[in-house]
Amino acid sequence: MRILITLIALVFAARGESEKPREIAPGLFVYKDTCNVYAMVKDGRALLIDFGSGGILQHLDAIGARQVDWILHTHFHRDQNQGDHLATARGIKIAVPAAERKYFEAAEEMWQEKKALHLYDLRNEFFAPAKNIRVDRGLEPRTTFDWQGIGLQVMASPGHTEGALSYLVDWNNKKYAFSGDLVASPGKILTIHDLEAPYVGMRGIAAQIASLNSMRQAAPDILLPSHGEPTTDVQGSIPPLIRDLAIIHDQYNWFTYTVRQPNTGVTRMSPHVWHVRMANGGTAYVIVSDSGRAFIWDSHVNDVPKIEEIQKKTGFRQVDFVTVSHYHDDHVGGVNEIKRRFGAKFWVMRHMVEILENPIAFNMPCLWHEPIKVDRVLEDGESFVWEGMKLRFYYLPGQTEFAQGLLLEVDGKRILFDGDNISYSVPGRPMLGHYVARNYQRLDGGHIYCARKFLEVKPDYIAPNHFEWVPATDQILQSYLKNSEEMKEVFTRVLDQPNPMFGLDNNWISAFPYQVEAKAGQEVDVEVRFRNWLYGGAKVRATWRLPEGWSVEPAVVEVNASPYSSAKGKARLRIPPNAKLDRRYVLTLDIERDGKSLGELTEMLVNIHPMKAH
Repeated sequence: MRILITLIALVFAARGESEKPREIAPGLFVYKDTCNVYAMVKDGRALLIDFGSGGILQHLDAIGARQVDWILHTHFHRDQNQGDHLATARGIKIAVPAAERKYFEAAEEMWQEKKALHLYDLRNEFFAPAKNIRVDRGLEPRTTFDWQGIGLQVMASPGHTEGALSYLVDWNNKKYAFSGDLVASPGKILTIHDLEAPYVGMRGIAAQIASLNSMRQAAPDILLPSHGEPTTDVQGSIPPLIRDLAIIHDQYNWFTYTVRQPNTGVTRMSPHVWHVRMANGGTAYVIVSDSGRAFIWDSHVNDVPKIEEIQKKTGFRQVDFVTVSHYHDDHVGGVNEIKRRFGAKFWVMRHMVEILENPIAFNMPCLWHEPIKVDRVLEDGESFVWEGMKLRFYYLPGQTEFAQGLLLEVDGKRILFDGDNISYSVPGRPMLGHYVARNYQRLDGGHIYCARKFLEVKPDYIAPNHFEWVPATDQILQSYLKNSEEMKEVFTRVLDQPNPMFGLDNNWISAFPYQVEAKAGQEVDVEVRFRNWLYGGAKVRATWRLPEGWSVEPAVVEVNASPYSSAKGKARLRIPPNAKLDRRYVLTLDIERDGKSLGELTEMLVNIHPMKAH
């Protein structure tokens, strides 16, 4: 065990982990690691709040501690606990939120079942430990943890995770709250995507707001966050944060602020345009020409029988092509069946090809499980005349980067099919953009780009898939642009990141492919992909953390990206011949960005045949 600890010390030295713990108050220290690790020291003994990579173990002498008795975790994410195996080796006891105990003790079992395809449960379980962690005690809210004659009040603070806890303690005549990721620096939070539960849901945001109000009522003098700097004006900094989160909450609240279309089955929208509307599908538009030809825009798998119903009503003889607004399963799930039944070709814009032809390579919501072969690659602005109707395709991000729009001139109307970018809002409200950070949304592009494109194209109607057609008046389109610009300002205010996109884009650093199906003994080519949201060049150093017996070359991938651009580095993974069949292995990447250690921020899943990606 001493050899292991010595090796870990050498690793920290090689990574330049030279920062020493800083004293906040007599006997109270903070150590900047993959998260802020706090140490309370009394009579040569220490209690730690969170543990990061375990680097603080090299500095116990500096804080006057002979030993560490306990680690209290605020929540289950890897940046809080990736070094816990070092604590276990030293006999340090570990206490965790009782509601999240399963993510520590049964992490390996969770990963075997974890769903990455057709994902609508957006709780960030992907940030759970890769290996089981021994737990000595589960902590319940409204209890007290006693240590060395000191009582730490255990407080529920859900939001960033559902079972997150904060710990309040009176120390040196001040009341401190170790608040985890409830807040970051004063008036800010670390990420948006961690609040997104469920898909198009407000539960996580509402929980965060409630926890902030509870923290304000607890009235600590100082908040000590897991990331960022302490908050000394607790009463003054929380209300503006709640205000901004309330704005985000309302933007996500489509079910209250929008008007859904009736589920009437097959609806004829104009002489040549039909729409499928169903509760269990209902995303397909079918455009039928006078000569008996058709093309299809979007299709849920359950829409296909309704498309056949439209065929009977109109008598169309063939489907020339099918195309889609974006990659989500309810919009692409019927494409392969349409290709099989009608002999249709699949057309889509270039930037969407990869995610449609290789969906399991991505870690994003609502992925369809089957690859869809693209037959024709379209370019932004490409136009042509089909059966006397003019079509023009546009890059049209908003709800997701992987989206396109179609302007169709038919029946005396200019109709812009846009997928799910916008809704039909209730009277008196602006046109709302659809925000789910995990879809990959861009603040500088995204909805702002989409809104400006609407104004440039000047359609008569916007045709969403799940809502009524929106009359594209200048007033309505301007309201969408204004709302999108205001949301950018809110996200920028609220996120404690060098660029707010690092708090929106959960895949700014990723392993590609994210999920693979492989055999024991196989070699797999992988990439480390880096989206640099900084307006200056940046360097990422990604160190693979592998299961025992696995290897990768190189073991450390360095990726340099120019300002506001993407870059990638390559590696080759070697799966050992004795890898267990029908099992999923979790490989993590320990990330440094410009020399700052951020922890095991991302992972890759390898499913050994016969296990299928799921």
